[in-house]
Amino acid sequence: MKVKGSCLCGAVKINIPQIAEEITVCHCHMCQKFFGGPFLSLAGVLPKDFSLRGEEQIQRFMSSEWAERGSCKTCGSSLFYHSLADDEYYFPAGLFDEIDQAKLVGEIFYDQKPAFFHYQEATEKLTEEAFLQKLFNDSE
Repeated sequence: MKVKGSCLCGAVKINIPQIAEEITVCHCHMCQKFFGGPFLSLAGVLPKDFSLRGEEQIQRFMSSEWAERGSCKTCGSSLFYHSLADDEYYFPAGLFDEIDQAKLVGEIFYDQKPAFFHYQEATEKLTEEAFLQKLFNDSE
């Protein structure tokens, strides 16, 4: 699937020529604060596989030892989660119009999910411990 997206004000534009039609949800407390709820993310993309316009409008924030998050300096839109362990970028599904056929495939930090919402799709569900173990074992 090819997708094009932007922040709310249009200062930052993202073009991904090819990406899996899959959505992952992160329930961690940091994502809940940064994205205002669960982070519905497109599959991870390496920097060589997407383009950004308006890079000067992006504010980067080191949210942990292993990741940074980006937002638009003008409108405040949350733009990405950047995993430093594998150099992949994860973009919020809401930035793109073309993803209505994507499938929800997994939920991470499931042990931090608020009790007041649920997804009906059957997904892989990883706790914080299981996800971090998988992340750091796979990146070695």
